[in-house]
Amino acid sequence: MKRIFFSFCLFFVSIALWSQNELIVCYAVSDDGFLNVRAEPSSKADVLTTLPMMFHGLGRGILLEYGKRWSKVRVENTVGWVYTKYMGTQGWYTHNGKPRLVAKKEITSLYTDNYADEGPKYIPYGFVEKGIVIADEYELLKDGYYVLKTGHDYLFINKDDVIVE
Repeated sequence: MKRIFFSFCLFFVSIALWSQNELIVCYAVSDDGFLNVRAEPSSKADVLTTLPMMFHGLGRGILLEYGKRWSKVRVENTVGWVYTKYMGTQGWYTHNGKPRLVAKKEITSLYTDNYADEGPKYIPYGFVEKGIVIADEYELLKDGYYVLKTGHDYLFINKDDVIVE
């Protein structure tokens, strides 16, 4: 019985460690389509901004810490806490042994499409820190960017900003 309990605990600790070291995008799954991002993990804490629902197949926040009740997220340049029950997640790291992209710069920028067809091809989406596993599901484009495909929108990472391991 102790072995089963220990194995169970080890599995969940492994999951927690993975989620803290890989890119996971998050979004609201609440009925109204928004999730309050609060200054502290409490429903009484100040609301700093909101996390919207998935937009064209891509979440708009980056998960920093997953918690059973409250999770820490970054939405644009704001870091705060959301109620986990109303948060959905997506990622591109499947843990299946394929070569993976790992952020090599202290701040590795992520980009999305610029559908306005004016200005740059890619616009800033967010960033991850050095050492974060970005994906093992990706494709290298001719313009020197890796693409992470999802619903309708894509995330892009400059080839020079990552290591393939």
